[in-house]
Amino acid sequence: MSQIGVTQDLDVNIRRKLASGSFYRTGKRLHFGGASVAIVLALASPVVLLLAPDAGPALGAVAGAWIFVSRIVLEPFKREFQLKGATAQELFDCAVLGFEWNDALVRRMAEEEIRKASGSMKGAARMRRWYPADKETAWPASVLLCQRANAVWARRQHVTYGRGIAAAAVAWLIIGIVIGVADSASLAEYLTTVALPSLPAFLDAAEMSRRHREAANKRQMLEGQTDALLRSGNATNRDLREIQDQLFTLRLDEPLVPEWFYKLVKPNYDQDMRYAAELAAQGHSPVDTPFR
Repeated sequence: MSQIGVTQDLDVNIRRKLASGSFYRTGKRLHFGGASVAIVLALASPVVLLLAPDAGPALGAVAGAWIFVSRIVLEPFKREFQLKGATAQELFDCAVLGFEWNDALVRRMAEEEIRKASGSMKGAARMRRWYPADKETAWPASVLLCQRANAVWARRQHVTYGRGIAAAAVAWLIIGIVIGVADSASLAEYLTTVALPSLPAFLDAAEMSRRHREAANKRQMLEGQTDALLRSGNATNRDLREIQDQLFTLRLDEPLVPEWFYKLVKPNYDQDMRYAAELAAQGHSPVDTPFR
């Protein structure tokens, strides 16, 4: 575990973490930038209903066009940067946790790309002590604890953010109906002026809430695998490599969480992660509360 602590703070690995964050942030800007347009259209619909109901069909047409633009144009670019972010993170993990690169999983990223994305290494201090390597733990538990921390952290993020999205969508649906009733709008006026312009936002919310829940379930299963291997104490290098491959696949396919939300939960999540790792180092079970 001490070797993990030293290796993860080397400049070459800090650059890989910074590059991963840079790629992910670009992907998030593309994704949440598109989502912001959908939210603006949804927020504008009650105003249009109250002040200019005749403009409702035009607003609905814009919303329909935006569904096409966001799904067909922006999504491929978002996925490209998500792949780069996951690949840079895999470079970091392989170096820190002692894995050979899996060429069957993804093409290894050139260090020139890492250098360009990490730039002047601004924010390097935030990347130090990434994994909970404060307490001495022997291999393979040392690697499993880091992989488990990764799974738990992301699982908790997906649960909280996914529920927040669903709650916001339901709240906006209720607000739209209340405004329509208060304005004595007909069903046709409500559908064309409020429901249709809000459709992109509702579609995004429904899809993202579902995908975040699915991602949380998959992370929960991976968490269970690490817990079982920690309890058995007989994990092999093949077991660790399989878990690492699953982590990469999850990073590549799971929905993104906005940067502001990540920064909001990071301090508490970080303390929770190190607390669980310390318990494990003392011989206690690190099992977290199961996701439901």
